[in-house]
Amino acid sequence: MEACCLLQLPQRLLLLGAAALTATALETADLAELCGQTWQGDALLLRSHAASRRFYFVAPDTDCGLWVQAADPGDRIRFQFRFFLVYSLTPAPPALNTSSPAPADPCAPGSYLQFYEGPSGAPRPLGSPLCGLTIPVPVASSGPFLGLRLVTRGRQPRVDFVGEVTSFPLGPCGAYFRCQNGRCIPSSLVCDPWGMDNCGDGSDQGSWSPADCRGPSPVPSQTGSTDAHTSRPPTPSPALGSAGSLWIAAERSSPAGRDPTRQDAALEGSTE
Repeated sequence: MEACCLLQLPQRLLLLGAAALTATALETADLAELCGQTWQGDALLLRSHAASRRFYFVAPDTDCGLWVQAADPGDRIRFQFRFFLVYSLTPAPPALNTSSPAPADPCAPGSYLQFYEGPSGAPRPLGSPLCGLTIPVPVASSGPFLGLRLVTRGRQPRVDFVGEVTSFPLGPCGAYFRCQNGRCIPSSLVCDPWGMDNCGDGSDQGSWSPADCRGPSPVPSQTGSTDAHTSRPPTPSPALGSAGSLWIAAERSSPAGRDPTRQDAALEGSTE
């Protein structure tokens, strides 16, 4: 990863001064619309952009950061991908006048998604940059904050992912739902309409005890919370650009339901 980006990282991910979104129960949101925000709540179904699974997100030179904050200070955050696709059709050219080799970057020099540990004023990379078509393993924070940073590099980036965010406490479950693996989650997440595996072992969505879910629930037709709570509207961060231009770029991309290789080959032919 470029040294310049690492030096700028605290400023890009210093989001607590920006608008904070607080939610209860389960919500859905789009990373492209939350750049420069801090989201807090029990659970979140996070998509890369509003047209996920229908169009790629293709905005070039994107640097979009989001902090996810646990519902309570003593809780932790778990992130699990449902679907993952992050790469660039043509990688960025190597930097000129490079006197020494840069640190190993498994995604160099294409697009990537990076997780961070908090606090936001001193973010620390959590694992390596993520890219490609393989669904990464789940990620868990060691504190109440988990940061995400999407960077698109090179020509014709391709981004489309869906992930599940869960805030979970440590210690005895008390009034929380106890998963079969021992993890505790808010009871409001059990048998949720999206079928989210907040426990990590599926026990909160099972038709057996202790969840006793009575078949699939109807999926809400609009994004938003499953209860009456409403979040404050997101405020675009000047340092990361507006969400409007990102949405336009997503609309111009190719349907994700088709074979990515065929899509990219067709795009290459149209540019010649």
